[in-house]
Amino acid sequence: MSDKIRMAVVGAGRTGTPLIENLIEIPYIELVGVCDLNAGTDGAQIAKRYDIFFTEDVAELADKGDEIDMIIEVTGDPDVKPTLKNAFIAQNNRETIILHDMVARLVLSIATGSNTLLPAFHPDDTGIG
Repeated sequence: MSDKIRMAVVGAGRTGTPLIENLIEIPYIELVGVCDLNAGTDGAQIAKRYDIFFTEDVAELADKGDEIDMIIEVTGDPDVKPTLKNAFIAQNNRETIILHDMVARLVLSIATGSNTLLPAFHPDDTGIG
């Protein structure tokens, strides 16, 4: 087992940007990819600055599935998780874990030392799609 967790973030906006900022500072996390429909988001710019793979196409990120241990999906788009899941099924990838907004909120709340859970930008995002 590796000493690093290889992660990717789908959604580089309000939730994704602070998540990306925190993940790149953690030595046992290797941020291997960022995806957002808008290459101009702050999170996308951070990925480019740190030479982290960036794409506007979630299917292109899914193609890197065997290089990713966990994907945190924070787009709020209900079609993204099923797209990722179906791509991984087609690849016979049973290893990559897809996490959603609630996990991102928890990670950010812990990382920032917050005494309360950070607010949800996508309160209807539930399950794995």
